[in-house]
Amino acid sequence: MAQNREAPLASLLAETTAADDLFVRSHYPAPSRSATSSVTIVGEAGRPSAFTVEDLDGMPQRTVEAVLECAGNSRKRFGAIAPGEIGWGDGAVGCASWAGVPLLELLRAAGAGTDSRHLAFYGADRAEGSTSVGFARGLTIGPDGPVGDVLVATRLNGAPIPSAHGGPVRLVVPGWYGMSWVKWLERVVVLDAPFTGYFQNARYVFRAEGETVAPVERLRVKSLIASPESGSGLPKGRAVIVRGKAWSGGPTVDRVEVDAGAGWTAATLAPSRGPFAWRSWELRWTPTRSGEETLRVRAFDSAGGSQPSEPAPNEFQYGCHAIQAVRVTVE
Repeated sequence: MAQNREAPLASLLAETTAADDLFVRSHYPAPSRSATSSVTIVGEAGRPSAFTVEDLDGMPQRTVEAVLECAGNSRKRFGAIAPGEIGWGDGAVGCASWAGVPLLELLRAAGAGTDSRHLAFYGADRAEGSTSVGFARGLTIGPDGPVGDVLVATRLNGAPIPSAHGGPVRLVVPGWYGMSWVKWLERVVVLDAPFTGYFQNARYVFRAEGETVAPVERLRVKSLIASPESGSGLPKGRAVIVRGKAWSGGPTVDRVEVDAGAGWTAATLAPSRGPFAWRSWELRWTPTRSGEETLRVRAFDSAGGSQPSEPAPNEFQYGCHAIQAVRVTVE
């Protein structure tokens, strides 16, 4: 059956999220390894080229540290959960090291050409008892597209990608929400028009009453308090280090601020670990009064992105990057 599991917030304090701690999101049951032992590239002329995992591992590799976030992460902040969706807290996110073959290099090796604008990616997962197409997504090559950074990956934190995380081969699309990171990748098809599958046009779109549908694509700037956790008890008069992570979809996070009840104060940011990795931050805070306190955090990126006070309503409750509030008790 399909698996969905978020990470405990304490595990997100690590700079690199361990595979065992990384959240799991799947729409269908994981396929057998034999069903995912190779990736087929189908070019414009319809001539397929197949690459085994061993073939991929023998090609020039690239490694990228990148945030993987489910488009539905933090959905609970919307209140009532949209029908059929998962009530994620804030743990459907992580940052790990991914390694594999750059997608453009694989297209060249398959003779598919890199001037083709539209691509479709098919996973090997299917609904139980079904032989029809399972999870599939498309990407477009262009000035605003992500394809130059995309990997056909076989390694997670230096080890083979576990099946729960889409191994042995998955797509890695740095800076984009996780629905584009197709798991159990088995086929890439060059198209002459944009892909129009179910998970492209019917789901993973921003749709609200009176609004035009827009695709879910790049990560929105966001920050997270991982410690202390909501509901924690803290001693009055003793310093606490408030810590967490901040990320964006490519623009650098260049400021994080924390409000502990006395206005917004700049947190200390750790050095950047790359354009697609998250940044650690911390703030030393000494609670001076007893009772309930609310900690809030917000991030800003170099492209002018910032976080709203409330999530923007949309039918499937995607892309929540509203300011997080953590309530603690001072005793």
